[in-house]
Amino acid sequence: MKEKGQALIILIVAIAVALTVLSAAIMQSIGTAKISATNTLGEKVYFAAESGAEYGLIRLMRDPDPINCSGADSLNQDGISIQINYSYNALDSTCVITSQSQKNNVIKKIELKASYNPSQVFQYCCWRETF
Repeated sequence: MKEKGQALIILIVAIAVALTVLSAAIMQSIGTAKISATNTLGEKVYFAAESGAEYGLIRLMRDPDPINCSGADSLNQDGISIQINYSYNALDSTCVITSQSQKNNVIKKIELKASYNPSQVFQYCCWRETF
């Protein structure tokens, strides 16, 4: 009779261990899925910021007057808000374009400089993500 009780206790312990391992595996899978979703959203927001920077470049190519290198534009791409700011840097005669995109708590920001050289050739440099 005593052996039957031991078998029941061993079975209960084995089930508890199995449930613990199963719960840990499920929690790990949920965590991995959340991280993956956040990474995917981060990529989308980053590429939205890049498209905002490209929009700013096109705007400056179409109207190269330095007076137009001020102000801001707002865009929306697939539910991601994009804010593009323009500022003129008189020291090196460049227009600084800053494109910031945001969705939920994910924010990405791209900054670059653009100008026309004395031969009126459009050029840009320093394309970088800022934090």
